[in-house]
Formats: sequence, structure tokens, C-alpha cells
Amino acid sequence: MEGVKQFKDVTLTYEGSAGGTLYVKTDMPGGTIETRRTINLPATNGRETHTFPLDNPSLLEGKQIQWRIESSGSLIPYGGYVRFRRVGTYIDGAAGDVWETQPMGLEG
Repeated sequence: MEGVKQFKDVTLTYEGSAGGTLYVKTDMPGGTIETRRTINLPATNGRETHTFPLDNPSLLEGKQIQWRIESSGSLIPYGGYVRFRRVGTYIDGAAGDVWETQPMGLEG
């Protein structure tokens, strides 16, 4: 099983006189990639860097993350990054997940 991450924020460098919308998609909860946050990207007067929180009302979680940017005008994404932390393994009983250790010998 892949480890689960909690996503804190995303920083984007872009140029867009009309601004746009950032759709943030993750695979949790439920195991399918779906939109979890919609963020308005403000219009810029040239290349600018903006940081957008992903922790309201709670941190986004998932094994995978995907982005989609839409704009009614021109928008040029130059780059970006996301801050996250590794959480570990989630056990989803509804999906048939189990967690079992290797046999352990205990001396006592």
C-alpha cells in the first residue's frame, strides 16, 4: 500500500490577466480522483507567485494529487510545488484493506 499524505498548501507561479480557477483533486476519501478544493486564482500584471492554503476546513489527504487550471482568458503556469507530510498507511475496511505484521518471536 502507498503511504497517505496530508497536503498543506500549493504555491504557483503564473501569469494571467484574467485570473482563473485551480481545481485540486485527490483520491481520498473513496479511492477515486475527485475535486476536493476549488481555488480562485487572482489576475496578475505579469509573472507572480502565490501560495494557496489547502487546509480549510481540514487538510486534504490522499495517495495521489492532480491539478486542473481553467481560465476565461490567457493564463500561463510557469511552475509550482505542494507542501505535504507523509502520514503512513490508512486501513479502509470498506475496501477490504487489512494490516498484519510478520510473525514475531517474543522473549520474556
